[in-house]
Amino acid sequence: MINSSKAQATIFMIIGLLIVLGGAVFFYSTQQVRKPYEPEIKILQEKIPIEFNPIRDYATDCAYSTAVEGLRIIGKQGGYISLTNRALNKEPFTITANPTESDAVAFTKDSDLKIPYWWYLKSSNNCRGNCIFASKRPDLRQSDNSIEKQLERYLDARFENCLDNFESFKEQGYKATPKAKPKTDVTIASDDVLVIIDYPIDVESQNSKTELKQFVTRVPIDLENIYELATKITNLEIKHHYLEKHVINLIAAFSGIDREKLPPMSDMQFNFGSSISWQKSDVKNKITAMLLSYISLFQVDGTYNYERNFFESELKQRLYDSTIIPVANTSFNDLAAYFTYLDFWPVYFDLNCNGERCVPSSANSFIPFISFGIQDFRFNYDLSYPVLVEVEDPFALNNQGYRFNFFLEGNIRNNEFMNGSFAQLEIIHISERSQLCDLRTSANVKVNANDAVAKSPIEDLNVLYTLIDESCFIGATGKDGSLTEKYPIGIGGVVNFVKDNYIGKAVEFDPQVDAEQSLNVELSPIYTKKIIVKKKNVVKTAQGWQFQDQAVDLNERESATVTLTRVSPQGESDFSSVAIYEGQQSSELQIAPGDYIADMNLMLNERIAIPEKEKCEGVWPARQCFTIPKIDFGERATPGEERFPEGGLKLSITLKPQDLMRYDTIVLYAVSIDLANVPELNRVVEDTEPLGKIEEYSATNSLALQPTFQ
Repeated sequence: MINSSKAQATIFMIIGLLIVLGGAVFFYSTQQVRKPYEPEIKILQEKIPIEFNPIRDYATDCAYSTAVEGLRIIGKQGGYISLTNRALNKEPFTITANPTESDAVAFTKDSDLKIPYWWYLKSSNNCRGNCIFASKRPDLRQSDNSIEKQLERYLDARFENCLDNFESFKEQGYKATPKAKPKTDVTIASDDVLVIIDYPIDVESQNSKTELKQFVTRVPIDLENIYELATKITNLEIKHHYLEKHVINLIAAFSGIDREKLPPMSDMQFNFGSSISWQKSDVKNKITAMLLSYISLFQVDGTYNYERNFFESELKQRLYDSTIIPVANTSFNDLAAYFTYLDFWPVYFDLNCNGERCVPSSANSFIPFISFGIQDFRFNYDLSYPVLVEVEDPFALNNQGYRFNFFLEGNIRNNEFMNGSFAQLEIIHISERSQLCDLRTSANVKVNANDAVAKSPIEDLNVLYTLIDESCFIGATGKDGSLTEKYPIGIGGVVNFVKDNYIGKAVEFDPQVDAEQSLNVELSPIYTKKIIVKKKNVVKTAQGWQFQDQAVDLNERESATVTLTRVSPQGESDFSSVAIYEGQQSSELQIAPGDYIADMNLMLNERIAIPEKEKCEGVWPARQCFTIPKIDFGERATPGEERFPEGGLKLSITLKPQDLMRYDTIVLYAVSIDLANVPELNRVVEDTEPLGKIEEYSATNSLALQPTFQ
């Protein structure tokens, strides 16, 4: 009996030991998997006597501090360690005192800080017809003058200065003898910057001697993410000209036939002669002041410092919304972006005036008994101006923060933006030194990509494979929509499929060594469609407020803001689209097939009020009367800019692929609480209740509010 108990105890001890060992193995293996894969750079794991640790630590600290110093210079100067030293930077720059005739902008007069343009008019300001645009954006990796290579050259030149020949250690009995010049290898990784300096030195201390060969440090700056956001901001300006469009809107908003305003781009008066004129130099000063005040309003949607504001004035709201730059990427939540124009940066300015005085063109008639005149105020603005963009990571360098600066140039001629040919600046995400991406040892994997609607092959679809915290660019599909390549082998990963004007898709995938595989993927196309917004009224009747299933066009005083948010299937990228529809003017939005949450706000540019009313309750002698004060929805608005929230929509809708292929126009329907057509004297405070039931009306009448096509 005793022996049996001992045997059982022994078995339980063995089982317990196996569990502990299994847990330890599992913990170790999971920790190894989560560890980011190192680039293909040989890192020497040196074992040295403990007394030489101070020397190694000191050299490693020098590598870190010198790298931080170089990265800060690169951040200040738009990706360049120097704009003039050809040993460090091989890109030539032409820099003048006039920032709109230069490759870079001097921050102040006689300043050593000069920041390059990432997009600008390379030709002279007075070019006509054959104007050339250019970019001084450096590559992030790989090329001989990339940010990586510039930082390597900087560290090669400055590392020994920091070491100061280890003078501070000589009094402690150390002797350090370098055997070669430093050779630095920099890798801009996904989350930080890896610095490895090969610098063999013999170190002696009393009776001990050793050799140090390599010093390794990581700088906690996510430069890849900062560079990507800066590139997106630049590409959106190249493609959409948001700097110019905003300033054109400002000129239109602040112009008029008034000496205190800017000369109008187009206006007319029917009178005999005009006493109004402007001084060109005064107009230039006003434009400069306008840039100083309004350029700083630009924001990048989704960034750390983004904050949406709302204004009662429709004009103010439109001007404000034109400063929001959408990048649609949640990876920039920890970055901030700032836009600045300073009035000591001279602008290029011209106005079609005869000399300094700007007056309208006149046409007058002197027919007997008839005096008739036309004053044509038609002024053409030519304007070029530098805009500083700062991308900040407030959490970099262990919360010390890091800033990256570059300039963009706005260019307007004859009241329109100058249209340089759009060629998107590409980003090389993966370093050529990535061992993981280079070691493609799987059997062939064939990707077949098709348009989910047209069922036709998708050409130039980018295929990326992500595993162990690293993304590898596999290739792009050909004309037949296929791509056959080998993949890195790991513990499984995710294949990402990306192409402009398609909803991106991600698929979990584990490539095999000994068996060929195939991936068949369909991507939903994104269409550009015209939209029309109509309303279906909720009207006041003797039986109360009732919904009427009759579509009514919006009038010229009504506008609708439409937001369609796609309910993305698992594996597909998020997608949403926004459009503003005013009156019966045409509008467009980008849309893909799928299920959506339609969110619409319907506004009426009209002053709506509910008059003061006396209300009594109870019966005599306990009857009590009180006054309900007047409700005025436009009381605080500027005359002519009143906005009454008359309705909207909150509804789930489905946009079928066959409808998007067949039709050019989507008709959307909003619920409108028709309070405007109730005589003001007949309005009561209870009439405001339907305004809070838009979602309820949408759900109850969902079939009648589904979109149609034409």
